[in-house]
Amino acid sequence: MKKSKILLGIIVLLVAVLLTTACKVKESANEYDYLVLVNKYTQLPNDWEKNVKLVETKNAWDEDIKVEKEAFEQYKKFKEDVEKDLKKFKTTIELDSTYRSVKEQQELWDEWSKDPEKGPDYVKKFVAVPGYSEHHTGLAIDICLKKDGELVYDNDKMIAEKEIFSKIHAKLADYGFILRYPKDREDSTGYTYEPWHLRYIGDKDIAKEIMEKNITFEEYLDSVEDLDNNHSAAIYRIEKTLQEYFKGTYGDKIKSSRFNITKIYTKEEADKDDTLKDLKLGEKDLAFEVEYQVQPSNDKNIKELTVPDGEYNKELGWVTNIQRLGVLKYDSKTNKYSIKEFGTGW
Repeated sequence: MKKSKILLGIIVLLVAVLLTTACKVKESANEYDYLVLVNKYTQLPNDWEKNVKLVETKNAWDEDIKVEKEAFEQYKKFKEDVEKDLKKFKTTIELDSTYRSVKEQQELWDEWSKDPEKGPDYVKKFVAVPGYSEHHTGLAIDICLKKDGELVYDNDKMIAEKEIFSKIHAKLADYGFILRYPKDREDSTGYTYEPWHLRYIGDKDIAKEIMEKNITFEEYLDSVEDLDNNHSAAIYRIEKTLQEYFKGTYGDKIKSSRFNITKIYTKEEADKDDTLKDLKLGEKDLAFEVEYQVQPSNDKNIKELTVPDGEYNKELGWVTNIQRLGVLKYDSKTNKYSIKEFGTGW
């Protein structure tokens, strides 16, 4: 009788553990990816803004701003810790610019485009295209300094504070942050050195790897081999390979291209899809859906690049709203990816 009760108790305990684990898996599956990539070429995921959890706070000028909830909690801990090292400089760190919605970015774009002192050329060169700013994520935090009671926010003056920022950068990874735009890495990030631009990625081990190796976020994503379990790395690899594919296809007919990877198929999903199953995808191949844009190098190429489903946006100077189904093929001999198929719109 006692053995039966003990056995029943063990079974109940096992069921409880399994249910708890299942709940945790379900809960984590609903969370967004803190490793999300948004840059000049990769667009904010379509569903990001409706899912991101934001909290309100104030910046250095007492203006209302918003930050992603977990990023803000870690920032407060980071601020308290790093300011112990900044006491001898009589310096604290303060918030400057954080979350900006795609709508707000569009309004900024429109306003500055009409500004007689700035204008469209200035905006295209210095303002992030709506949908392609990392500030849309709520995970990007621009800080400024408060030194001897005075705010230091001019870019050149902050860059000159090398010793202070070395102290700040040294502790970023301890709280899941990285320096998003390191010095002399514009070739990788698309942006010049910004010592004030911090990015929360959540995973402290990954943050430490990036900071200790002095690599960019893009370089980290490019180094990930297990794309099945790293969605952001998969998106980056697809986007990078598409960039190379477009250069080979269009050559000097385009200046640049931008992508929004809207879906990546699992092998199981691809095997069940009538269009994809005939391609017989390998274990490391990736089928994907993408919305993309291309920037013609001159007016002569607009008609050729504006395929049936594309639209030429004269204000932006881009052909937009093109949708395609593609396959990223893995070559085990070279350990590289290439575009195997790039079909018609879905």
